[in-house]
Parts: sequence; structure tokens; C-alpha cells
Amino acid sequence: MAGMIEAVTFDFWNTIARVRGQMVAARVRTVGAVLAQGEREVEPEELTAALERVAAHWERSWEAGTHLHPRDGAAMLVRELGVEGAAEELVAEAFLNAGSEAELEIAPGLGPVLAELDGRGVRLGIVCDVGFAGGEQLRALLAREGLLTHFSGWGFSDEVGHYKPSPQIFEAALAALGAPPERALHVGDLRRTDVAGAAALGMGTVRYRGLHDDLDSAPVEAEHVLDDHRGLLEVVGG
Repeated sequence: MAGMIEAVTFDFWNTIARVRGQMVAARVRTVGAVLAQGEREVEPEELTAALERVAAHWERSWEAGTHLHPRDGAAMLVRELGVEGAAEELVAEAFLNAGSEAELEIAPGLGPVLAELDGRGVRLGIVCDVGFAGGEQLRALLAREGLLTHFSGWGFSDEVGHYKPSPQIFEAALAALGAPPERALHVGDLRRTDVAGAAALGMGTVRYRGLHDDLDSAPVEAEHVLDDHRGLLEVVGG
């Protein structure tokens, strides 16, 4: 596909960035601070266990391809904690906004690669299963890191209502980028979602393992496997 690529979409987590530390710890801090101001006292261990049950529920839903909106996760946490009344919304918002505190580790060399592709006229987008940090929050994180301006097409699961490998989430980004699948490339770290979903739609595929090497036994493999984003420049060509 070299020389024919009009657009490149990227997964977010473990492709563009990963979190330094643990999001559970951040949510324990933010939700715990709200609870401490109210009448419901929760020990850190109890809160951590509740958050881990919510995360496990999301993981099962994601693996089954059953979409779970971040607010569904917040509502589950409220139920797990037995919070009632005015505190319900406060706890939910603290849970949902915890991701804004995330300290990101950006994939090495990504910024210059995005700038080079942008300079070549390649349109760039993101296709991401968001977890509990929604698309709006991830855009804010990209802006904070100085990367947002490179992207102009979005397929965030909370906004589309589908997880990868469903075609709808890839199609949403490609529609915004104005590129047909056969002239687009998707870069992600997971075989089951990123590679299989993009390939089924007719996109070119790159598995990036610089932040996470997917050892899933899924039979599908990408056309290109890269440890360094700079290899994309050769793959895209032009």
C-alpha cells in the first residue's frame, strides 16, 4: 500500500500513550476525597475492591463486544458503594474525571512522526476503546501533550457506541477523515481488536509493540509489526 495511503488511524492506549502508575490509585484519591466530605465513610481497601469489580465488569463487557459507556461504570460504582442522594452524582463525576489527572508516557518518537505525516498531507485519526476516560477527556490529554492538532478524525467507543473490532468505530473515523478503507492504515497494539477490525474493513494494518507486546493467541497478525513509530514513515511512503 506504500504511496497510496491517504489516512492513518491510531489506537490511543499503548499505541499513542500509556499511563504512568495506576488509574485505580487515581480513582481511589478522587472518589475517596468526595466520600470523605460526605456521610458515607469508605476505607481505601473497600473503595479499591469496588473499583476493581467495576473494572472487571468492563473487561468482560469489552471482551464480549457489549458496549459499556463510562457513565454505566460510574453508576455501577455508586451501587457498589451504596451511595445515595446528592453524593451519587459527586461520586460519579469524581470517578469519571479521575483520568484528567493521568500522567501519560507518550510513545517514543511519536511526535515527530505525526508531524512528518501531517506535513506529507496524510490525514490522521484515532480509533479507541476508551474504558472510563471518554473521548472528550482523551482529546484534552492530547491537547495537554501538544498532539491534538495533528488529528482530525475520531472513533471513540463512548461516542460511537461500539468497541473494536466492530466496523462502525473505524468507519466513524474514516468518514471524518474522508478516506476509503483501502487507502487507510490503522496502527494499534492488539491483534483481536485493532488488527482484526481494521483488516476486516479493508484497511492496512500495523501492530505497534513499543509500549505493549500483545501475546494474544488470536490467529490474525498485522501486515507490519513495529517496535518504533518511525518505521511508519517507510510503511506509508510518499
